[in-house]
Amino acid sequence: MLAAGPIGLVVLQSTGFCNIDCAYCYLPDRANPRHTMTLATVAEVARLIFDRPLLKHELDIVWHAGEPLTMPPAYYKQAIEIIERQRPQDVAVHYGIQTNGTLIDDAWIDLFEQRNITVGISLDGPRDLHDRNRKYRNGSGSHERALAGIAKLQARGYPFHFIGVVTAPTLSRGSELIDYYQGFGPTAIGLNIEELEAQNTHSSLYEDCTRETFERFIGDVLRAAAQQGDRPVVLRDFQRTMASLIAGVPEDNDQVIPLRMLNIAYNGDISTFSPELLALNVPQRQRFIFGNVHHCKELGDILSDDRFISAYREISDGVASCASECEYFEYCGGGAPVNKLSEKGSLRATATSYCVFTKKAWVDVCLQFANARDNQFEVSLKM
Repeated sequence: MLAAGPIGLVVLQSTGFCNIDCAYCYLPDRANPRHTMTLATVAEVARLIFDRPLLKHELDIVWHAGEPLTMPPAYYKQAIEIIERQRPQDVAVHYGIQTNGTLIDDAWIDLFEQRNITVGISLDGPRDLHDRNRKYRNGSGSHERALAGIAKLQARGYPFHFIGVVTAPTLSRGSELIDYYQGFGPTAIGLNIEELEAQNTHSSLYEDCTRETFERFIGDVLRAAAQQGDRPVVLRDFQRTMASLIAGVPEDNDQVIPLRMLNIAYNGDISTFSPELLALNVPQRQRFIFGNVHHCKELGDILSDDRFISAYREISDGVASCASECEYFEYCGGGAPVNKLSEKGSLRATATSYCVFTKKAWVDVCLQFANARDNQFEVSLKM
């Protein structure tokens, strides 16, 4: 029996364009700034997501992929007004934007304040680490302008969190990385890995890093966080891992449950499971487009699409294999479909390098630290 939803997260791609040439953008259409989500498409998204049977009472709507801030503040003001007009009164919607920060100015912060928008800044650490992969098309790095945007947020006292990509050169600098991030006063720090995913076909971690090396990096990060004294560091990855360990049950893996995460491309194409499935190259991406907001009468219609049925069958087979083969399954819940496909060529695959670095290594190191006599960590089960 198909278990779908309820929807807890909607990821919207407002544009297929980015203002910098980023190795982690995965946008097949990023060269064309005309590829943007129209307000008419936003209205159709709102119509579908507020379908009662498939909706939580709290919903996160996040603009991600490309660079959302290449669209003007007025666009988001109107988009949110459209969504709010269709929002049922008993449903709370929280808005978020993940940005490289280079375009932030007072007009943007005015909007953030008006709508209480959660702001995530993509910053990979100090200048040399960040500018290695986040450059303008003239070859110059974007670090300086990212810091200018952060300074604007700080001057207005507006909260933000960091998401940074860990590459092989980052691994010897775990302590420095935490000190650097913490100097800006973020609400939280998330560490993504450089992974094989969608159109990103290279990973320095997969080529140059062993599990033992990555575990040493995690240890350095945790020790540095513990030494911050009266400046507590909220580490997303530590919190998630420890919450899963404490719960003692398989993680509720939204990437393998239909409609838990609803992913909408700028043209209204609908997908679910891993958001990055919409960033695959064109032939592959077609497999994971299960409908379009302009043509769906109800969101549940996509569950009868032949492409959805095929993808869900393969993903479910992969999850079942993970459950039977992997001792870490209860801390993972079956992996990320896009990484299985990108690394192993099949949604039915099991262990991936992504699993090793984002789940297994974190579980082992967190258990070591949690069992230490001088444990200085606290865990919030609300993330």
